[in-house]
Amino acid sequence: MAINVDASSANIKWVTSGAAAACHLGRQFAILHCSMGANLGAGDSMPAGKVRNADAMQMEASVFVEATANEFDMGDRELGMVQVTDLIRYEFLYAGRLESEGSCLMNLMAGFNANPSLDVQRAFGGSVDDRIFDIGMQTVDRVTTPKTGFNVTLRFGDHPHNTIPYRFQNSVTRARNFLARAWRVQTFAVYFVTRANKTAPLTILGNLGWVVRWKVDFTWTSGATKPFAVPIDSYLAPSVLGFKLGPAPGDSWSSIALNRTLPTTNKLDDDTSRAIFDQRRAPMLVQSRGRPADLRADFYI
Repeated sequence: MAINVDASSANIKWVTSGAAAACHLGRQFAILHCSMGANLGAGDSMPAGKVRNADAMQMEASVFVEATANEFDMGDRELGMVQVTDLIRYEFLYAGRLESEGSCLMNLMAGFNANPSLDVQRAFGGSVDDRIFDIGMQTVDRVTTPKTGFNVTLRFGDHPHNTIPYRFQNSVTRARNFLARAWRVQTFAVYFVTRANKTAPLTILGNLGWVVRWKVDFTWTSGATKPFAVPIDSYLAPSVLGFKLGPAPGDSWSSIALNRTLPTTNKLDDDTSRAIFDQRRAPMLVQSRGRPADLRADFYI
């Protein structure tokens, strides 16, 4: 059997339609989401519900695999997609009604001891490789012209999101603080990879980057059950560099993708959330007696 991947034919297209970084105010939680496939009702209950109903952003990878001995399947050859992400900013700010009631800064980035990190969420009972090489996201069409082989396409999707409580107790001032700002900036690289069989090393065919940003301020009126949102910045789009063929020289993220280096982004996120909400650990949580100088003048009226 002779199966050869035509690396020069590899490509990844951004096929997302209608998705945008946005903020929704539920009855109990603020939700950062990407609009398409978002369950906005997730912020109406306590605890919060599941935000992600479906992927908001999608990419489609494609490559031609030549069958030089007229094969009718690709044998042990596998193709997949693996994502690596880097946090630029990830914090939620809470403040008291008065200066004397202080503030709380949740700096989630401080809990990410690996950044960038492997952003592959394992299915229950499965492995990282099971998700990367999931045949459920793959379509294989056998062709005989202009060459005999297989046109292979793979779909990859994601939907970053957060549910953020409106209130948080400042244990230093013993006062309830209110959500004042949500700020998350994150870059991603999706690698199109292949390997000869399940035990072989991975080869990178190319990658496409993308970015998501939210920066939202919140203002409160006395006695309100939830705030008003003041969007400052929102963005969701592929990298302006476009698709890059092959392993790029000097790409420090590629080793994370090739080695599937743990811990994953999801585990880091979960561990950091527990460190903040359950253990109140610094530096992930900084509780102060005063309010930050850049807090909006109309934050609480």
